[in-house]
Amino acid sequence: MASNFQEWWKKISSQDRPQLYRLVGIGLLGVLLLGFGSFGPSVPSPPHSSQKSTTKGPLIQQEQAISQQLRQILQAIPQVHGVSVAVTLSRSMTSQYASSNANSQGSSPVVITTNSGEAVVPLDEIGPAVQGVVVVTPAARNPLVRAELAQAVETLLQVQPYQVLILPQA
Repeated sequence: MASNFQEWWKKISSQDRPQLYRLVGIGLLGVLLLGFGSFGPSVPSPPHSSQKSTTKGPLIQQEQAISQQLRQILQAIPQVHGVSVAVTLSRSMTSQYASSNANSQGSSPVVITTNSGEAVVPLDEIGPAVQGVVVVTPAARNPLVRAELAQAVETLLQVQPYQVLILPQA
């Protein structure tokens, strides 16, 4: 391999000098652009998602509430007792409201006045996004009960089978 490089170097340095100069010039230009690319004002990167919540409080509260409701439902299944459930959410429930501006940039929500007071006009409500569910119960030793538990969780939370883990309690 070293001999191939030496042959190439001899050829380019003796026969193709203009091509060698172009190659060196392009290399120097690249180094200069890299060096000067860090100058100038820094531009902040845009947020990855406008739906993300900055506080974790509501998300944790919603995870606990959903886990509690799911635990109560799963304990109603025959042969199932002592269930522990943990639900992980990637997004909490968020509400979108109608805005007073047509392009909805920098506008305030539409507020209507009724006999009972003022109310904000809701446009849409986006439910929480479930990342995964873990269910632990002694009844999971039985494969049929484990399958029923998995199917119940998948149906109730509209999640895929790979997002559900059913484990027997030790």
